[in-house]
Amino acid sequence: MSRALTFWTDANIKLIKENFICAAVPTWVARAKNPEGEFLRAAGIDKQWVTSSGYKSCVSASGKLLGHDPSAKVLEAFAKLPELERKPGAVEVPELAASEQVIPTPPEGGMVLKVHARLLSRGEDGQLRHAAGEDFPLMGKEPKDRKTWLLFLQPNTEYMWLTADEAKSLLPAKLEKGESQTVSATIAERIARFHFTPRRAITSEGGIINRREVNTAKLTLTVEEVTDARLRLRLHGFIHTGTTFDAEKATTPNGPLGFGFQSPVHGIVEYDRAKQTFTRFDAVAPGELWGRWGDANNKSLFAERAGSTPVGFALELSKGDSPTERIPPGGNPAYITRSTGYFAE
Repeated sequence: MSRALTFWTDANIKLIKENFICAAVPTWVARAKNPEGEFLRAAGIDKQWVTSSGYKSCVSASGKLLGHDPSAKVLEAFAKLPELERKPGAVEVPELAASEQVIPTPPEGGMVLKVHARLLSRGEDGQLRHAAGEDFPLMGKEPKDRKTWLLFLQPNTEYMWLTADEAKSLLPAKLEKGESQTVSATIAERIARFHFTPRRAITSEGGIINRREVNTAKLTLTVEEVTDARLRLRLHGFIHTGTTFDAEKATTPNGPLGFGFQSPVHGIVEYDRAKQTFTRFDAVAPGELWGRWGDANNKSLFAERAGSTPVGFALELSKGDSPTERIPPGGNPAYITRSTGYFAE
């Protein structure tokens, strides 16, 4: 059991909420040659290597390292600091110049979509419901372990980016009811390869699908309504990545069938013609997944279940104007580099 997982008890979460301000600090920011990096290095944060266990550092407003895991001992060290060092503004970090930015910002004039994901199950009546611990035969049976793994069954969110030209390409050439057009293959493949990937549904990490594993990624927009004020489009399509489902091979643990996912996609997109901006982008993908998830040694993970099981994804238009909504796709600038093909044409 990972130390990072066992740390997140109800008592520790309460302690953090009441006494700390949390911030995620990427390794590359701590090492950047800019004011942010200088502040973080002075606090010794750059010496922490991020691993699957995770690391925490408790720092005062003045940039003094007080300890690592949030605790009563850290709070005691903080209380002993001079008052000026305990107040916000004890150290002024200047605004970063454009050349000093190491975390990318959403494309100017583009679109930010919030991606929701959650593992699901079916009730006795066949209706979808939230997944529960008893749905996973490989989940730890010990109460303490089970409670930890259940955290991964909670809903997960991240963000998808479209450039200004990509957002504009969603508008049909002919504004007539019933007119249809295929969404750019670049956008459809981005959703399939980077966002509607079940592994990210529980971890927010990795899970980029190789282009060779994309069997189908097709989306279509159809004009439903045109007025002087608004354009309303119906989104529909289908995504299939990985293997083709074979019930006899989709066994667990370590069954012979490789991982696969498929889902129809349904949604509504609306555009304000006067303001020339998108006002709505709601889409759902009630998908199915199967096969072996595979850990670093290609062994079954706790999330694996026999047969074909449900997972849900959704897209929602985001303003992209809060710190959280400006987190890069995948939570990592490397996720959208040229080498990954995120913005590939």
